[in-house]
Amino acid sequence: MRGRLFLGILGITLTFSPMTSLEVEAQARIPGWNRVAPPGGHQNDPQLVREVGGPVIPIFEGWFPNPDGTYQLCFGYFNTNTIETFDIPIGANNFLEPAEFNGLQPTHFMPQPDGGRRHYCMLSVTVPADWGEKDVVWTLIDERTGQNFTSPGRLKYSTYRHDEPSQPSRTNSPPKVRLTAEGPVAEGRVGFGRGMVSETLEATVGQPVVLTARVRRDNPFRENDDRAIRVRWFKYQGPGDVSFAPDWSSWKEKSVGWIEAATWLDSEYDYGEVETEAVFSEAGKYILQAQAYNNNGRSQYETNDFEFWCCWTNAFVRVNVK
Repeated sequence: MRGRLFLGILGITLTFSPMTSLEVEAQARIPGWNRVAPPGGHQNDPQLVREVGGPVIPIFEGWFPNPDGTYQLCFGYFNTNTIETFDIPIGANNFLEPAEFNGLQPTHFMPQPDGGRRHYCMLSVTVPADWGEKDVVWTLIDERTGQNFTSPGRLKYSTYRHDEPSQPSRTNSPPKVRLTAEGPVAEGRVGFGRGMVSETLEATVGQPVVLTARVRRDNPFRENDDRAIRVRWFKYQGPGDVSFAPDWSSWKEKSVGWIEAATWLDSEYDYGEVETEAVFSEAGKYILQAQAYNNNGRSQYETNDFEFWCCWTNAFVRVNVK
């Protein structure tokens, strides 16, 4: 038999399939692992989190308007494992509906970041001004158990609206990111598509390709905002492994990947630059994600300095690897 459980608060539907005796035994050791949040608990319940063996769950984070009248529906994901990384290709186990949006979602799912948080606003979908109360639905299926995790994104509720790109209540604004010297600028939690700010790069298996991120911050709420900006790179889509050097994807490194404000404050045209190299294990088409975020002001280069609610920027680059 198959059962369905709808979690109304998060808008997630879970579908359960018959399990083997080993799967039943594994679940018995960690009660409640197949629930996003137990009664009276919270999403990151310690019974749910483990090193390996748990699912990855799509979560609708909210929406925000674009200057052109369209809207962004923003999704994140919750990898319930602290070590295990998933690669779920676009297809039967990883799809967006309506089909016109399918292909924008990530296929590489990183472990739970330090601090027990999920990965916020990794995907955002642009819908037209007249979208109304229709849904965009992201589904991930755990092929090991047959569990179906579905999260609908909708504009219906004002409580899900984000202040984006800037947040006046926090007197904060996200960095601006360029991936080419004269190319377009990304700002805010835009997704693949709107965050595509570079031409396609060409690379060869095993040979490093240089990635250059150019950043600045024009904060309208703070004069001479001199906080540093950190840049990290991740694999977003692609068939093989990608290694970065320096590896700024780590959540624990304190001293690398930061760009000082002095590199851009002197002029409205200046950008601070930082380079890293990416090496690909297999040929194919890849999408890499750059994430730039502000030092939050508590202390310079503090571990877990990333603020999940504000203010950071996604940028994406295609790489064809031969």
